[in-house]
Amino acid sequence: MKHQTSVLIVNSKEKTSKVRQVPTHIIVHWRKYAAFLSLLIISFILVSGFLVYQNTSRFYLERLERANFVQSQIDLQKALTAFATIDSGMYRINLFLQDRGLEELRMENAGGISADFDIVLINEFADFYQKQLLGLEETLNSAPIGKPSDGNMTSGFGYRRNPFTGRNSEFHSGIDFKGQVGDSVKTTGSGIVTFAGYKGGYGRCVIIEHEKNLQTLYAHLWQINVKTGDHVNSGQLIGLMGSSGRSTGPHLHYEIINHGKRIDPKKYVSFEKKAESYG
Repeated sequence: MKHQTSVLIVNSKEKTSKVRQVPTHIIVHWRKYAAFLSLLIISFILVSGFLVYQNTSRFYLERLERANFVQSQIDLQKALTAFATIDSGMYRINLFLQDRGLEELRMENAGGISADFDIVLINEFADFYQKQLLGLEETLNSAPIGKPSDGNMTSGFGYRRNPFTGRNSEFHSGIDFKGQVGDSVKTTGSGIVTFAGYKGGYGRCVIIEHEKNLQTLYAHLWQINVKTGDHVNSGQLIGLMGSSGRSTGPHLHYEIINHGKRIDPKKYVSFEKKAESYG
């Protein structure tokens, strides 16, 4: 049986005492036990610190490797050039719309970037939007969009009272823009001139063929500045306003023809989904 020493524990507040049996070798060698316990605590702290340092170092090494990989994948100059192209493309498109008297386009947070977006895809991201803008610009240039003249619209598409007799009604196959003799008339989209000359009640007239089986017609001109077969760009001057043909005064008669059928040009002038008919 191991030798034990009785230890008297006195509680001064409760005026009581307790006796505890403690192995004698602990009392005799307490310094050794205290040193051993301290060594264990220090060893635990050192091992824990080493493990934390190792994990942290691995984390930062992985981040560094990732950063180096990203840097190797991204063509920064290409990305900057692409975004500069996007910016200039938006500028040209807005000049186009402004020249047509239409509201400018805005690209604020276009779709946004999701939280899981990988930065290494920035080049693909830039290329995608660059192609989208170039396609949009090409479409805007070829489609007959906006006003062919600066004047206000005076007569709309549809049935109206006969402007010559003031009686009965007649179908008006386009819209009219008022102005003065000699005012500029510009094409609303790029295309090929399929007619340029005198055409009955239209007077001096220009017809332009656009993509998607669309045609635009500009009538009652005083002067024609293009000829059949010419390729014209959007916004190009094609003639001067006049009062030739069946006309009550200087104005531009403007039509849009879709697959051979006259349609209301107003939705192309103002981007409205539904156009009103004027009596």
